[in-house]
Amino acid sequence: PIPRSILSLLPSLSTQTPHYATVHLHSRGYLVTAGDTVRLPFRMARVQPGDVLRLTSASSIGSRDYTLTGAPYVDPRLFECRAVVKGVESEPMRVMEKTKRRNRRVKKVKSKHRFTELVVSELRVKRVEDLEREAMARPAEEEVEGLVARGLEEAVMG
Repeated sequence: PIPRSILSLLPSLSTQTPHYATVHLHSRGYLVTAGDTVRLPFRMARVQPGDVLRLTSASSIGSRDYTLTGAPYVDPRLFECRAVVKGVESEPMRVMEKTKRRNRRVKKVKSKHRFTELVVSELRVKRVEDLEREAMARPAEEEVEGLVARGLEEAVMG
């Protein structure tokens, strides 16, 4: 359950816009707001331009006057952050000449790094009413999952 102290201060944070978040991807933090373009220092595997990613690891979320800090991350139920994959960008080909001492041979090392670009499409802090609505819907899902798990156990045991 979410602590009452957070629930009491959440309306102040959710009503004051715009919001910012420090989102973490591969243990690297990015300070983002809605509409920002983020150039990751690596190429993400198995993503296509137009894919929507839900970013759930945020160490802090805030607005002008309020900040919610996690230890180490804020509960992902409190906010929604979505980013759209803009595409893959690549840098120009770099050629570096390497040579050993007392050797005339020059080795040419080529590198061309690729980067994934994301556009933060949505960043919002959920309201207390949204959290309560989700909490009411969650027990029914857990009961169904429990019944399915018991049914599978009975099928295996029987």
